[in-house]
Amino acid sequence: MNSMKVLKKIAENKLINKLNLQGLKRADLSEEKYEQLLAMEIDIVKNDGKKVGAGIGIGILFSVITGGLF
Repeated sequence: MNSMKVLKKIAENKLINKLNLQGLKRADLSEEKYEQLLAMEIDIVKNDGKKVGAGIGIGILFSVITGGLF
C-alpha cells in the first residue's frame, strides 16, 4: 500500500468516528459533502504527522545538545 492510500484510510476512519460521535452515518451525507470532509480530515492527519515529526526532531536535538543521547 502506498502512503497516500494509508493516509486516506486513516483519515476515513477518523472521519467515520467523528461522524458516529455526532450520531451521523456515512449514508447521511452526500458524496460531495463526504469528499469535502474527507479532504479536510486528510489535511488534519498530514499536519498532525508533521507536528509529531518536528517534536521528535526537537527532542533528539535537545538530547544531543544536553549530552543525553550520545
